[in-house]
Amino acid sequence: MVVAKDRTWFLCADHVRDASDWCDAICAAIERVSNGDAAAPQQLERRRRRLSSSASADTLCELQSRGAKARVDEFFEVFVRSTREDMCLQAAKGALSWSCMRSLAWKVWLECIPADVPFSQWVVIAREKRQRYESERHKQAVFHDLLAGKQTPTDFLTMCETSTDNLLYSIYKDIRRTRGDMPYFREPVVQCLLIRALYVYSITHSEISYNQGMGELLAVLVYLLHIEKWPTEEDDIEEVIAGENDVEPDGRLSGSYFFPATSPTKEQAEETSTEEVDTSYVYVESFINIQNDDSFLDRDTFLRLAPFAGGSGRYFECCRDAAGEIVRELTASEFIEHDAYLLLEEMMLRMAGTYCPHVRVPRRNSQADKPLSSVDQLPPSPLDDQMNRIHHHILSRCDPPTARHLAKLDVEPQIFLLRWVRVLMAREFETPQVWQIWDAIFSLTPTDFSFINLICVAIVREFREEILAAEDATNVLLNLRDIADRIAPPRLVDNARELYDALLIAAAVEASMGSA
Repeated sequence: MVVAKDRTWFLCADHVRDASDWCDAICAAIERVSNGDAAAPQQLERRRRRLSSSASADTLCELQSRGAKARVDEFFEVFVRSTREDMCLQAAKGALSWSCMRSLAWKVWLECIPADVPFSQWVVIAREKRQRYESERHKQAVFHDLLAGKQTPTDFLTMCETSTDNLLYSIYKDIRRTRGDMPYFREPVVQCLLIRALYVYSITHSEISYNQGMGELLAVLVYLLHIEKWPTEEDDIEEVIAGENDVEPDGRLSGSYFFPATSPTKEQAEETSTEEVDTSYVYVESFINIQNDDSFLDRDTFLRLAPFAGGSGRYFECCRDAAGEIVRELTASEFIEHDAYLLLEEMMLRMAGTYCPHVRVPRRNSQADKPLSSVDQLPPSPLDDQMNRIHHHILSRCDPPTARHLAKLDVEPQIFLLRWVRVLMAREFETPQVWQIWDAIFSLTPTDFSFINLICVAIVREFREEILAAEDATNVLLNLRDIADRIAPPRLVDNARELYDALLIAAAVEASMGSA
């Protein structure tokens, strides 16, 4: 569905990709007409926004320049008005490509911020975890001069090049090659950031330590946090960073954020309601169908909410101030390193078996996780087990001819799956495209990342004709190279999601037959 100012289009297609293409075409046409309409000069000054499954350099620049008001609007759209189920569905469709809230959504899905805690606790939890990383980093004497400003980033990298610390040298060597095609990652200060985070992780998690591929994961996280960091220019409204005294003893945000002492009356709120429709925006498949009621959220009620409440009421201006302070604190540029470390730590908790088969990590249970059934869901396990499960269980179930042909040619799954699984496709696509793939992985299977298994199967099925025509293993592997040039992430995620849904249905049928 496409909703514009004066009309609504309902799209019926045989495949969701076709409907998505039509949405893009309609939105592009609306933008062209709007930009050429001299009768509406005020609208020309406003930025048009729409849900898009693709991200370009222009998109990233727009995200970086987005002001405080727009970021707060997105916070309410994603975390207050949406339900968790709807947010997961939209994320898998690429809806976060337009949003500055992707990194916050990842923090919730990966439990850097537990999904069941109220907004009043978000800043408190973030500060506690950041301080934990700060303390661990301070223990590493190798970084003292760099952090104190007594050593330049360039000098530190030179020192790493001749270091006798094998761990430090190994990390340095890999980081110098990480995302080298992107100018951002060629900056010495960024390379130092990556080295510090990986070194601290390796020291504090000695059972896993450092393995090749971790730098790729961290780089994807760091660049997202960089893109979505809070803007440094003057904000639209008067805002301050919360200090130590800005948190009540019970953990609630205090009134020192320039919140009014009392909430305005309903009549006052009607005059300044933030629910006014901005006709310069085109919304494609809005997160939820909001039906405003007569209820208003005051500051205390808002701070008591947990994310993904699916609320439909209006909110007072003091709620916007509170949300702005939360977003500002949680996306502050000075904590990019801390937040990237914490996200990596949560990722490695789920991927320990991929990097270190001998490590067994206790599984987290989550009601929000949607299992692929007992047959297809992966607990943390040795990498070879995961390879075989993808190849011999899921693929054999979804596409028996292709699975049999690969087995006939003695194509070992590790040969082509290892690169995909260990870095969650980070080496196959541009960074913004990787974000979209991770949106689906984190939202649909946040406790074990098992959606990556279906993405791998979807890739194989995408090239099934070439694989079935191949006469030897070499030709099969050649057909599975440079996949970014042959399949777009939206199509890949869409195909994997179809497999995911099919397996869920099959599991439900099997369960019902078993109970009967």
